[in-house]
Amino acid sequence: MAMTKKIFLTITLAACLMPTNRLTAENKLPNREERIYSLSLIWKEMLYNFAFPEELQQVNIDSLYMAYIPKMEQVKSEYEYYRILCSFMAHFNDAHTRILVNPRPDDTPPLTATNFGEKIIINGIAKQFANKIPLKSEILKINHIPVITYLTDSIYPYITASTPQWKLDKAVTEMFYGEPQSTVTLTIKTPTGKEKDVEMIRKYNSSATKVPMLKDKQVLPINIRIIDNNIGYIQLTSFLNQYLDTINTTFNNWLPELRKCKGLIIDIRGNRGGTDEAWNNLAFHLIQESQFQEKGKWFSRINNACYKNWGQNNPQLKDFYLGTAMVEIQQPPYTNELNDSLKLNQPLIIISGQMVASASESFLETMKGNRQMLVVGEPSVGALSEPTLFLLPGDLEAMICVKKYVTPEGLQPNETGILPDIEVKRDYNAYLQGKDNILDKAIEELQKEI
Repeated sequence: MAMTKKIFLTITLAACLMPTNRLTAENKLPNREERIYSLSLIWKEMLYNFAFPEELQQVNIDSLYMAYIPKMEQVKSEYEYYRILCSFMAHFNDAHTRILVNPRPDDTPPLTATNFGEKIIINGIAKQFANKIPLKSEILKINHIPVITYLTDSIYPYITASTPQWKLDKAVTEMFYGEPQSTVTLTIKTPTGKEKDVEMIRKYNSSATKVPMLKDKQVLPINIRIIDNNIGYIQLTSFLNQYLDTINTTFNNWLPELRKCKGLIIDIRGNRGGTDEAWNNLAFHLIQESQFQEKGKWFSRINNACYKNWGQNNPQLKDFYLGTAMVEIQQPPYTNELNDSLKLNQPLIIISGQMVASASESFLETMKGNRQMLVVGEPSVGALSEPTLFLLPGDLEAMICVKKYVTPEGLQPNETGILPDIEVKRDYNAYLQGKDNILDKAIEELQKEI
């Protein structure tokens, strides 16, 4: 199958939204001059290239930069260095603007959590602690502080997010992290209703041997099955580059069965992105047009020193003077040479919502603009953009968003996430019973179309 590939750094870099778990390395704290250089380099790149210059004005980036110089001077550890840079980036409210490091200088106990709105549940725990903290236990407090208050006061200041749903969801994934070897106290309520305090040590990543984890649910990057006898269900939990062959091979193997179905559901919940190439093959089978792309427009900053000088007195060039000038970035369309007889034309519903980010949002926006379908679920993350990466002293990287997307209606999806046509929130009681209320709603709506 021949095709024209559209290269999206947005997508290849979106995997940076993924959490990283590695062994803690030796201390790599840069010296005072290097630390100030790190902050200065971020300030410079943000000032000239950040795709949302209005945020820079609202924050007053120059004043913020000067306020952080003393903080960088006083840093005593690699952990503090990382945290202060994270808190600086958090002011700019963008999921593709953050600090990356591998291995992380902080650490976590061997447990993970998910959330149903503000109800936060344990969904992963080291097997050796499963009796103390059963799966599906609710977290009530952290260090004796009500959990939402703890997230707001202790986690939010380090989270880069443009939407409230992503700030909360991302904070939940980060809530156990802290200084290595430190102790955290959890107040939990077990599924049987018993409340108790449990102390855990933040040493999972720094341990020489990883303890085995007990997970609420194990998911593959792609899972396909037939439900209700006539609906093809395609679950896509990741678009990372290493899963390209698995996604395409599994999908192609299931095509004969999918063509017999009367309707299709594609579930991208939890998919934090990866590469557009991971969904190209699906789109070619689902979209009728021989050429297609997102219906909106992409923009990036443009700097011109001469125009900036003239803009002091010339109203037509004032945006250069203010540093807000943007230029449209032309994206070549996808060319789809798949024979129409091989395409899947059944009624389609896409389930979206929690953790859907970057490349998966690009897939969702492309499908919304080029295929008759419904989106059921919750708003996505709000990371439909393209970042750039640059190195910092201490083996850190800074990620900065340099390209933004605007819908045909003039809206910016990063402010709200991509909204569903039918909003359905995750139901905790259904979860406890092993049910999926959002999938149930999608099936109900699809049966109407069938």
